Amino acid sequence: MEYKAQIIAPIIAEGDAVGAVVIMSKEANVTFGELERKLAETASTFLGKQMEQ
Repeated sequence: MEYKAQIIAPIIAEGDAVGAVVIMSKEANVTFGELERKLAETASTFLGKQMEQ
């Protein structure tokens, strides 16, 4: 499979990278912008905090 666009945000828990939130698209004319970047960052921050508890 070939992906045309992607955003990767690391999940950080207690100072360690424990995973990542990945958003990908196979669509030829898709470009991710600020909204998708913030979505991935918000999700990864939330997940990191949940893993610390």
